[in-house]
Amino acid sequence: MGSTIKKEFFGIYFVIPTILFLLNNKFVTLLSFYGVTLFVVYKLKYEEKFCFATLLKKVDWAYCFFFFIIFLISGYLYTYALDESLLFNFPRESFFVWLIVMFIYPFLSVIPQEIIFRVFFFSRYKTYFLNKNTFLVVINSIVFSFCHIVFNNLHALVITGIVSPIFAHAYTNKSFLTCVVIHTLGGQIIFTLGLGKYFF
Repeated sequence: MGSTIKKEFFGIYFVIPTILFLLNNKFVTLLSFYGVTLFVVYKLKYEEKFCFATLLKKVDWAYCFFFFIIFLISGYLYTYALDESLLFNFPRESFFVWLIVMFIYPFLSVIPQEIIFRVFFFSRYKTYFLNKNTFLVVINSIVFSFCHIVFNNLHALVITGIVSPIFAHAYTNKSFLTCVVIHTLGGQIIFTLGLGKYFF
C-alpha cells in the first residue's frame, strides 16, 4: 500500500473517528460524516472511475428476510438482557418521531455509510489487501466497528462488530442494494427495540 493510500486509509477509518471521539460533539460528527461521504464519492468517481450504475443490481429479498428474522430475535434478546424497560420505548413514547426516523434513516445514514464502508472500501483497497475476500471482510469489520467509537459506548462497538461481516458479505456476494436493505432493517430494529440511544 503506497504512503498516500495508507494515509488516506488510516485517516478516514481511524484518525477522524478518534478525533471525533475526543471532541464528543454530535454536530461536528455529523458534518464530518457527510464531509467524508462527499470525499469518497469524489474519489470513486474521478480516481477509481467507479460505475455507480453497478450499485443498482436487484435485491435478494429472501436473504434480507432471513437476516431480518435473525436481527429481530437477537436484538430482542440483547435488549431484554441489557434492560427490559428499554423495549419499544421509542415508538411508545415518541411515535411520530420514530416514524420519521424509520423513513429518513436509510437515506441520511445507511446509504452514506455503505458508500464509505463498503463501496469505497472494497473498490479502493481491495488490491492492497491481496484481493483476499475473507481478509478484506475482517479488516472491513474492524474499521466499521471502530468508527462507531464516536458514539462513546461499548454497545455500539459490539453490535456493529457483529453485524459488519453480514453487511460485507451482502455487498460482496449479493448486491449493494441488498446490503442497504439489510443495514436499514437492522438499524430500524435497533431503534424500535430501544437500542437507538447507543447510536446517537
